[in-house]
Amino acid sequence: GKSAIAHTISLWLKDTGGFGSCFCFARDRQAERREEKIFTTIARDLADRDRTFRRALADILAEDHSLKTTSDVTLQWEKLILEPLSKASSTIIGSMVVVIDALDESGAEQ
Repeated sequence: GKSAIAHTISLWLKDTGGFGSCFCFARDRQAERREEKIFTTIARDLADRDRTFRRALADILAEDHSLKTTSDVTLQWEKLILEPLSKASSTIIGSMVVVIDALDESGAEQ
């Protein structure tokens, strides 16, 4: 159902060279603490697809390496996603698509 749609959209995006990322949670992979990796993974994917975003992200990380490992997801969202996007927005053509699948399976079950 929903996961199949998410994966289909993500594959289409990748095949067409679109600007975006896909991140999937799974209840059976909770030991990996994937919720702490969501924004670093998305930032890496976006950097792989856009040179201006990559340069902006590299500049931010050069100032603060701890952003890669902090558990503060709000800080990661702002510094690893929003700030580089803001700096790269004038050169990005088209839309950015980020697919997050099974968000309800992140973190502890309760």
